[in-house]
Amino acid sequence: MSDSSPGKIPQAQPASAGGGPQQPPKKTVRGLDDPSPEDLHIDIPDRVVLGELAVALKQKQFRIIADVMELGRFAIAGDPVDFDTAARIAKKYGFKARPSS
Repeated sequence: MSDSSPGKIPQAQPASAGGGPQQPPKKTVRGLDDPSPEDLHIDIPDRVVLGELAVALKQKQFRIIADVMELGRFAIAGDPVDFDTAARIAKKYGFKARPSS
């Protein structure tokens, strides 16, 4: 049988023991080759359609529309916005906007 004596109480293992080797943290695709936030620039024309801005920022259209609505303006995906509005939205997603020629 076992060699435990009747007076001994078995010790519990810590929860981190897990029974096997610890796995290294997973590397995500985002962390490998993405430029740092200082390097994210986007060229925006004087007037840009919200749908195109969403594509450039890699966001869903409804998010960009919601951002415009937070600024106090009703909009749909086909509406154009000026550079200042687009730059404020781009900044929210970590981009520095530059006016395109």
